[in-house]
Amino acid sequence: MPSVTQIRVRYKDTDTMSVVYYGNYLTYFEVARVEYLRERRLPMSEVNTRIHMPVVEAFVKYVKPARLDDLLEVTSRVSERKRASFTFSYEIRNGAKELVATGFTRHACWNPATAKMIPLPDWLKEIMPDADLAPTDR
Repeated sequence: MPSVTQIRVRYKDTDTMSVVYYGNYLTYFEVARVEYLRERRLPMSEVNTRIHMPVVEAFVKYVKPARLDDLLEVTSRVSERKRASFTFSYEIRNGAKELVATGFTRHACWNPATAKMIPLPDWLKEIMPDADLAPTDR
């Protein structure tokens, strides 16, 4: 199941035209990703002691500007799982349900104890349901 997180655009997120600065969309993706994990009883504080998930690739497609005080809805889901990496896909909509941005972040699996890449652990696979994956990635 995808996760839906609401984020209110704050003054600090905007430029002089009260439009969300482009780099902040990646922060919105991160907030949604952390909430996805929390909803599955894996708060980031716990995950981080077991595995690190560095972002190895990120992409944002900007469709419509988000503005100061907009209440955004960020939908996140795991769209791909590989042996040692996974991808979160995101969709951001404004209060009128208009598409604001889409994107993805690809994450590697890193063992903090050994400082080495590792395969995706079973406990993490369990919270990434096949139903969320693109048909070719199942």
